[in-house]
This record gives sequence, C-alpha cells and structure tokens, in this order.
Amino acid sequence: MAAVARPLERLARITFTGPDLADLPDEEPGEVLTLIWPDGHARNFTIRAYDRARAAVEVDFILHGDAGTASAWARRARVGQTLWFYGPRVHFVEDREADWTLLAGDETALPSIAATLARAPVERRILAFVEVDPAAARREDVALPPAATLTWLERQVPAHASRELERAVRAAPLPPGRGKVWLAGEAGVVRGLRTYLRDERELAIGPQQAVGYWKHRDTPDDVEGDLR
Repeated sequence: MAAVARPLERLARITFTGPDLADLPDEEPGEVLTLIWPDGHARNFTIRAYDRARAAVEVDFILHGDAGTASAWARRARVGQTLWFYGPRVHFVEDREADWTLLAGDETALPSIAATLARAPVERRILAFVEVDPAAARREDVALPPAATLTWLERQVPAHASRELERAVRAAPLPPGRGKVWLAGEAGVVRGLRTYLRDERELAIGPQQAVGYWKHRDTPDDVEGDLR
C-alpha cells in the first residue's frame, strides 16, 4: 500500500502498488478487483483509477464505522500494509454503436461511474445519476466529458427503500437513438429501475447492464439471480 487519502469524511482512497499490478488487463473502465486480506476474507472493489506506468491502483472504501470488515480495516489502513488480489473482471462493457449512455447508481456505484465518465468518448451524450445519503456529505469532484451531465440525488429513506433514482430517470428525457444503460446499487432497487426502463421506456435488455452490488436483508433472494 503506497498511500491513504481521505478526500471526503466517509471515504478512504487507498493506492496499492506492486510489480504484479504493472501488467493488469485494462479493457474497460470501472473493472472489479477482488482484494484478499491475510485472514483469508475477500471483498470485491471497483478500480477507481489505474496508472500502468506507476503500477498503481486506486480503490475507494466507503467508511461506515466497524460494521463491515473492509470498512473497519480501511479506517485504520497505513502505508506499507499488504493485501493480495485476484482479477480484475470487467463490469462495464462499452457499446461502441450507442448514441448515448445512462449511468445510475448509489454511492457504491460511484467509483465505477466516475471511472466510466473519465474514459468516455468526448462526443458521447451521457446522463449520470448518483444517489447518496445526505448525512454522509458524499460529494466529490468528478471529471465530466463535454457532453455529460451528473445529477446528485439525496435519499430521504433507507437506501433499499429509496426510489430517488427511478424518479429521476423517469423525469429525464432520454436522447433519441441507441442507448447504453449501466445500473448498480442495492439489488432490489436496481431490478425495479431496469424493469421500468424495459417495460415503460421500451429499452432493449441487451444493451442494459444491471449489477446488484449489495442486497438488503428484506430483498428477496431471487433478485440477484434475475440481474445476472
């Protein structure tokens, strides 16, 4: 581990370096890396940024006390500590034929959305929506290509019950032509948004990617299988 930064109160941005990172495949933005701790537990994280010349990977950890193993570790992380990794794996697949892109998710999806925006074609029309907890003061400067917009949404209820993303997308006039859609966050929320885009906006499922990054205990188990 080469650096630990706190760009926001509840965010740790950790930079990992090492010779094994020098030749990572870097096919698409926001790829997923499995980090493995010395005690054997493993978690999946989005690559926020990759610098091949420095053999360096940046990973964002959302801090929510000691409730989660990774969060508890990130709060105390120090330069020089070592983790192992597996991957990466592609989670966003660019559609070169798309006329526009829709990105929507909660704060767990923000690293991937930010990475995708940073590497998007300059001419691509992009609508991005990110829902956050207003108490978290979760804002960050995200680089936007010229034809992209980013809308921050503040949830008023627990994340698994929030419909801020769906309301925002319902109110958004989608551009004409072929669209590429990427959705991520709580599994039940993501399924509801994808169903709306398919059934009411009549967008083809093929160009849609819907990823359940986490699942609330009240969300039915079959939701995760439905998103695969």
